[in-house]
Amino acid sequence: MEALLGEEAAAFFEALSQPRARGMRINPAKAGATELGRLLQLELTRVPWSELGFTFEGKAGLGDRPAHRAGLFYLQDPAAMSVVEVMDPRPDWRVADVAAAPGGKTTHLLSRLGKEGLVFANDVAGSRLAVLHENLDRWGATGVVTASIELDDLAESLPEAFDAVLLDAPCSAEALLRRDPALLSQWSPAAVSGAARRQGRLLAAAARLVRPGGVLVYSTCTFEVEEDESQVAAFLERQPEWKLAEVVRRPGFDPGVQLPPWPTERTVRLWPHRLPGDGQFVARLERRADVHRRGPRPEDPAGPGRGPRRARSRRPDPGSDRQVVRQWEEFVAQTCPGLQLPPGHPLARGPYLYHVAAPAQPLPVSRLARPGTPLGAGRPGRFQPSHALACMLDPDQVNSRVSWTERDEELKRFLRGETVESAGSDGWVLVCYERWGIGWGRRSKGVIKNFLPRQLRRREGRGTEVEEEV
Repeated sequence: MEALLGEEAAAFFEALSQPRARGMRINPAKAGATELGRLLQLELTRVPWSELGFTFEGKAGLGDRPAHRAGLFYLQDPAAMSVVEVMDPRPDWRVADVAAAPGGKTTHLLSRLGKEGLVFANDVAGSRLAVLHENLDRWGATGVVTASIELDDLAESLPEAFDAVLLDAPCSAEALLRRDPALLSQWSPAAVSGAARRQGRLLAAAARLVRPGGVLVYSTCTFEVEEDESQVAAFLERQPEWKLAEVVRRPGFDPGVQLPPWPTERTVRLWPHRLPGDGQFVARLERRADVHRRGPRPEDPAGPGRGPRRARSRRPDPGSDRQVVRQWEEFVAQTCPGLQLPPGHPLARGPYLYHVAAPAQPLPVSRLARPGTPLGAGRPGRFQPSHALACMLDPDQVNSRVSWTERDEELKRFLRGETVESAGSDGWVLVCYERWGIGWGRRSKGVIKNFLPRQLRRREGRGTEVEEEV
């Protein structure tokens, strides 16, 4: 770093020893910054490179606030917000986020895409999908599918299927040292070189997913040239049909290190001693539009035995599928007759029902962990709506709802998983924080039975603070 930064190295090292900047990204589909600042009693300062990003001072425990549980914001390091801004996706793009969990950049992409767009959120570590799904549910996300497929396998199954691909690559994570000093014991030149070798393989596979004329964004949270500009230079040397694109220089976007003959100064570095945030490296690569396509987008190449375990073990039962759809239609007619879902169709997997958005229909459904937005599940005699549906719905579309503020004891009890007394007609009730859905209850004889997922319930004496994501 001293060789790279010269006289600035002292300021860089000092920044790594200081408390990190805290950031959040608002959900524009639910609330604006002024309203959110009022609810949280925070002064929000906009991040210069993102209209959706803000910094704030202090205040631990935001991850347990009702505004977070309702999906009004996502806690995220300010520098990490630069990655999607560098991609600058068009509203109708199909984008693959190939290292998606826990969902910071996926939710950012969803905020930038329109109803005709789609995010394919993949993470090779299947164990990380649970937290990804929780964040997508809170966000009220539609137009997203999830999977856990090895990147080489994904590239083989879906060659040139996406307008853009985001690879936020595993790295030596030097930007996280002030967040977790224990990471320093894991750092070594050998670890950097090992990360670089893995990044080269991942870049090559990710590139195969991009259509001619499409975009590949490569990012890391390390300052090592070997993992950053050198990776980009090596990729360009191996892949002559690609070029390094110019990036709009927003405040805080410093040029990358020059590695002639490649124009690596077109990459973006965010330094922790020059701006709020832990630091980030981002490169925007573009594929030539005149490269011949290798073949059409596959409809469903999975075939028998190649899907997830859940899909592989289940025998199709058209009668059962029709029953779940009928239960859903009855639920909608009774509970939310004004519901309007984006273009698409319902898809049953056993008792579970999903809404598959129109842009997702050509994808290999049998291999997806989630082929769309979870709507709920068929149960004996009724349909049980999902938590995702509660956070996605406009409360005005629901016949029966209750709304409480953060100060109300009823909301506190509901978030602990308790039953709540509430007068009204029997049946499903959308429980709201202020004007946003936060979960489902079922009223019987003036008592709302709690259907908040157990893993989301508050535990006495234990907070659920969510760390900002890089």
